[in-house]
Amino acid sequence: MDDRIRKKLIECARQKAPISYSELNDQLELGFDFSLGHHRDEIGQILGEISEHEFDKGRPLLSALVIHKGPDKEQGDGFYKLCEYLYDIPWQELKADRNFELDKMKDCYKFWLDPNNYEKYKNDY
Repeated sequence: MDDRIRKKLIECARQKAPISYSELNDQLELGFDFSLGHHRDEIGQILGEISEHEFDKGRPLLSALVIHKGPDKEQGDGFYKLCEYLYDIPWQELKADRNFELDKMKDCYKFWLDPNNYEKYKNDY
């Protein structure tokens, strides 16, 4: 698991500020070129690993905070497909429910703004 990305997403949660894929890439100097399919797949895999780890520990899905930069400002299909796997609900149904993604983001904010959770779990990777 990429602990730099996880820590950045925790920081985003504490600031109540989602981050775009390109901002994450630029700020952490990850070197991805998202015009290349295998780079999009790779960031999706990394974000999925982080969220699966958090889910297994009973914590919110940090990848909910990574959104498209364009006007839709929503998570990518990979996020919803991961949620389908984790929650056993068809991903298209989850994506159609705008409250689902907002609730997942709010869960992150609430959890990581709690000083006890932050201190206890910030290095739990």
